[in-house]
Order: sequence, then structure tokens, then C-alpha cells
Amino acid sequence: MKTCGLSAKFICSPMEEECGIPLDYFDFVYSIYAIGWTTDLEGTFGRIASYLKKDGVFIFSWSHPIHKCVAAEKDSLVFKKNYFDESWYSVSLDKGEITLSDRKLSTYVNALAKAGFVIEEMIEESDEEIIQSRGDNSDFAKKARMLPVTFVIKARKL
Repeated sequence: MKTCGLSAKFICSPMEEECGIPLDYFDFVYSIYAIGWTTDLEGTFGRIASYLKKDGVFIFSWSHPIHKCVAAEKDSLVFKKNYFDESWYSVSLDKGEITLSDRKLSTYVNALAKAGFVIEEMIEESDEEIIQSRGDNSDFAKKARMLPVTFVIKARKL
């Protein structure tokens, strides 16, 4: 970066907290599979809006909520979880535990609107590369061919 005359500042902070990022500064903010980890969706979207200039663009991706509600059983898809259940749950990892909530798409849309964003585009996808990496006949692949694995939203700050 220094050879191009550019510099960067690395900030490590929870997305829910103020961390010294300048207000009304950025043209674009991207979040690639991170926004779903927030414990305060409305607050985080509000904070992101504060970093963007007027007409700034926020693009983010996350796991599609319907994908977690359905399981592949034999040659059928079966609902295993209530889509409307946004309660928090814990998942054990090698060195600890994480807490998640599977939010509905409307929860994301409404939180964006409340933060002053308008949605310009939404994509619901199942990437063939992801399907292949899990094995063509896996339960994941069966689901991914019928339901989106991911969603991406492009929103503009009003």
C-alpha cells in the first residue's frame, strides 16, 4: 500500500459499538457473511448508515433464513424449524460457543428501512461451486438445488 501512496487503518471492534470510524465519509460499505453475527441488527444498520455519505451504498450477504429451516430427508425437503422463530440459540465450537438468531428476511428489510436505507436489489442464490464442494449427492446439495443458500442485498442510504 505504501508503494502506491496509500495507507490503511485496521480497526478491530464489535460492529455494535462506536469505534472511531468517520461519519458521512464512505461511498460504499460491504459486509460479506458478517452482518448476521450482530446482536443488534437495527443498531448495526444505523451505525453503517452513519458512516455512509448520502446516496452511499451498503451491500451485504448472509445465509438465507429458509435454508436453515429445511432438511433433506430421502428425496424430500422437510421443515425442521419454524421460519418465524427468531429466538437466540447457542452452537458449540472447538474452543467455545457462539450465540445466533436466524432472522427472517423481513427483519433485515425492516431494519434497513428504519436505518434510512432503500433496497435497490436482492439476490437469492445457491452457488454451483458450493454445491460441488459439499458433494453432489449430499443433503446440503439436495437442499441447495431447491432453495437459496445465500441472499445478497444492495441498499442505498437516503
